[in-house]
Formats: sequence, C-alpha cells, structure tokens
Amino acid sequence: MGRDALQPIENVQTRFSAGLLGMWLFIASLAMVFGASIIAYIIVRSQLVSEDDWRPAAVPGLPSLLLVSTGILLVGSLTLALANRAAARGAKAVQIGNWMLVTCLMFLGFLVLQTIAWIDLVEENLVFDESLYAWMFYVLTGLHALHVVAGLPPAFVTTAHAYQGRYSTSRVSRAGLVYCGMYWHFLDAVWVVLYLVLLWGMRSG
Repeated sequence: MGRDALQPIENVQTRFSAGLLGMWLFIASLAMVFGASIIAYIIVRSQLVSEDDWRPAAVPGLPSLLLVSTGILLVGSLTLALANRAAARGAKAVQIGNWMLVTCLMFLGFLVLQTIAWIDLVEENLVFDESLYAWMFYVLTGLHALHVVAGLPPAFVTTAHAYQGRYSTSRVSRAGLVYCGMYWHFLDAVWVVLYLVLLWGMRSG
C-alpha cells in the first residue's frame, strides 16, 4: 500500500492546499501565544519601571551570544529557503539534502548557544526565581527554545526525504519543504522580535 493510499484526501493538490491552510492556522495560533507573551512582558516591564522595581542593578545585560545565535538562526532560515529553491529548480537530491543538513546544524547550533548563554547568565547572578525581570527573560526565551526543539524532528525528516529524492520541481511534491519553511521562517521572525523586545526591556527606564 503506497503513501497516497493512506491519505484521507485523495487529490494531491487538494491535500497540499489543506496542508497549507492547516499550517497557516497553526502559525496563527502560535502568533497569538507569542504575541500575548510579548504584550504581557511589555505591560509588566512598564509597570515595574514606573515603580523603580524592574531590573536589579547587579544583573547583566543581554549576552553577546544571543546576537550570534540570532545570526545563526537567520542563516538556517536562508539555507532552508535555498533547499526549497534548489528543489524547485530540479537540483540533485544530494544538493537539496546538503542544504537541509546545514539548516539542521544551524538550528542545533542556535540551541547550543542559547544554553551556553543561559548558563553564563546564571553564573552572573541572573537567577530564574530572584526577580521578575529574570523570570520573564527565561520564560520568553525558553518558550521560543521549546518551539525550536519541537521543530527539529520535522526538519530531520525533511532532510532525510531530501536525500531520498522525494522533492522535485512540482510545488506539491515539495510540501515537506514548504511546510517546514513556513514554520521555521515564522520562528525566526518571532525570535528577532523577541530579541529586540528583550534588548529594549533590559533598560532600567
């Protein structure tokens, strides 16, 4: 029994369109989660700054590793787009797979740098439960990191499929690359916004 026989929607174009709709609805729900979290951060910061009780004087600012990890995440988004573009142009499976492999390495590198940054911050006395400033920083960055972790298995599967030659010039055949790209480009955009908000939020006033 082939893969198509297991699908609830027989027409591949209809199935692809349904998948796109599902991805957009999923991304919209994630946007609400992140949007609400960022709005809550801004409100709490504004309130505590007015009370002169926001950022403790002894805690550090944003580590430079976060800027580096931002660059790595954006590179991963670029290489994913290049994988999709290579498939659309009829490139060999190994070329598409190599772009996806680099993409996965970039996303893993992002998580590694985030972890190192958290460890460095704890060692510099930015402890999770000692201030609301610290608590909200770890919650926001941790929320994003969880979604990065959740996106890795689909990225690995897409990479394996790329090496197997499943993607071709037809956009329908590249559904895995398209869906994966939608999710990761969204996460990258969210991180850039988060980074800018945190950079603004680290100020005492």
